[in-house]
Amino acid sequence: FFSVLVMDFEQLLFETRECNVFKIPPRQTAAGHKAEDWQGNHIWTGACKVIAKGDTCEVRLEDSVTGQPFAVCPIPKDQSQKVVEPVTDSSRYFVLRIEDGKGHHAFIGMGFEERGQAFDFNVAISDFKNQVKRQEEVKKGTTLIQASDTDYSLKAGEKITVNLKGKNKVESSQPSDFKKAMGIAPPSGSTPKIGTPSAGFIPPPPGGKKAAFKQQQAAAAAAASSSPAPSAPSIAATTTSAPAKKDDGLDFLF
Repeated sequence: FFSVLVMDFEQLLFETRECNVFKIPPRQTAAGHKAEDWQGNHIWTGACKVIAKGDTCEVRLEDSVTGQPFAVCPIPKDQSQKVVEPVTDSSRYFVLRIEDGKGHHAFIGMGFEERGQAFDFNVAISDFKNQVKRQEEVKKGTTLIQASDTDYSLKAGEKITVNLKGKNKVESSQPSDFKKAMGIAPPSGSTPKIGTPSAGFIPPPPGGKKAAFKQQQAAAAAAASSSPAPSAPSIAATTTSAPAKKDDGLDFLF
């Protein structure tokens, strides 16, 4: 049902409000038509549209104001070069094979004022051919799948195992040397040793314990030299005198 809607849907691939139509003389050589031979044979000016519908496409020439059709050039999916032919002396002019729907056809010349319009016109026709080609490839692929007798469905109890690279690797419980150097905490479940970066202590400076001890001694010496030495306490000499004897008249007893 969806494919039927897509096939019946009209798609506007190109539109311009101004193009010129010329009456062209019969082809003089097998090389192709020339736009310079159409000078003075201008017969109509109006809008040009490229409309795709399913696997068919057509160029419609319509009145720019009323939309009244002037001519239609059907483009079969495999014969676009035969019904839309570029001229040999310009990139802005083409020869169209128009039909009246009654089995009659004629050739007319069509030209654009700007090269960009002619380029977009060519791209629209090329897009149509590529679109039809993709649709045919999709149909072929669908037919191949439908015609296959192989049953790819999973049976009862069957499982699909997917091995992802790096997912089966068991990580070590101890942090790597790189993690130790960067101070990254070890994974949960492991106990970091005292003095390691992961335990929250700063590692000793390069040179080991001796270098650290020398640095501490140097820092202490510098601190001692910068502060004044404490003065020795002064001992004041004191003289104590024996208490005077009280003359109570009893010295003769002693």
